[in-house]
Amino acid sequence: MTNARGDEAVLLARQQAAFGAAEAAADGAFYKLPFYSYNVVPSEELNEDDAIQGDAFPGDAVAGLRALAGSMVVPMGLGSIGWHLRALLGAPVTSGAGDFTHVFTTAAQPAVPLLSHGITHGRVAQHFTQDSLAYTGMELSLQKNSERARITFNLAGREEVGAAATLDTTPVAWSPDPVPVGFQGKLLKDGVETAMLTGASVTLNSGVEADQESINGLPTAAGMDAGMWALSGSLDARFRDRTWYDLANAGTAMDLHLQWVLSATLSLEIEAHSIRLERFGIGVSGRDKISSSFNFQANRPGVGATLLTATLKNQVADYANPS
Repeated sequence: MTNARGDEAVLLARQQAAFGAAEAAADGAFYKLPFYSYNVVPSEELNEDDAIQGDAFPGDAVAGLRALAGSMVVPMGLGSIGWHLRALLGAPVTSGAGDFTHVFTTAAQPAVPLLSHGITHGRVAQHFTQDSLAYTGMELSLQKNSERARITFNLAGREEVGAAATLDTTPVAWSPDPVPVGFQGKLLKDGVETAMLTGASVTLNSGVEADQESINGLPTAAGMDAGMWALSGSLDARFRDRTWYDLANAGTAMDLHLQWVLSATLSLEIEAHSIRLERFGIGVSGRDKISSSFNFQANRPGVGATLLTATLKNQVADYANPS
């Protein structure tokens, strides 16, 4: 008997019109998404019934609430990544013709975009459908290395069910979908590149969560509730002077830019508009070069400002469903 293989798994995605109803199967209606790992999986509580029955045996196992949550790791394809940013941040403001610029921002009162996903294991002819998925956050890092850039997205949804067939036999692939390599990234402070920084990690959480409190007669969530944005992360830097030490001690706010640029018309920039560094000390742990790692936290945006902006340049006209 043959076994399912991870390298043959197919991930399909489509924007979902309404909570609780997965998008219908149709050829050419779903995107085929590249990914490194997909661990958005269902779970169910099991509780023991403690009714007294006059003996020492356990009570029945009672099925409880169901959940669907987890994370996926995807390449930073400069075509496909806009699909994920739209799902987390909402639709972008797009300009241009032929060469497009998509600007995604954290909204003060965000809507919650929903998606349907299909997972297909063709070798063993097994298929799954997940509905009412929402992105709850992203985690990304920048380091100078020879690995293709990637981003982790966290998701939550309503339900996963087994399906008789794949949702789409001819899904639309992202092509071209170039992925920058780590050494093509840049770190900038207030718009100026700084060689002292050797790495950065950023975590953005949307606060979106499944509503498991509203009574709907089902063990699954009754909806996806919007939450509060949270932005934090860390920076790594060589110790050459007291620049970062003094910024942390003074509580100075600054902008942090992460850039991946392949050309003038193909790039991604993530900008955290106002962050403050936690106080830190310069430890000496050996005879090698001295480096420090320090955490940061975002400030509340000013009136009319936003927490984070992602600017994506590519040749994709929009991030609507394929058909």
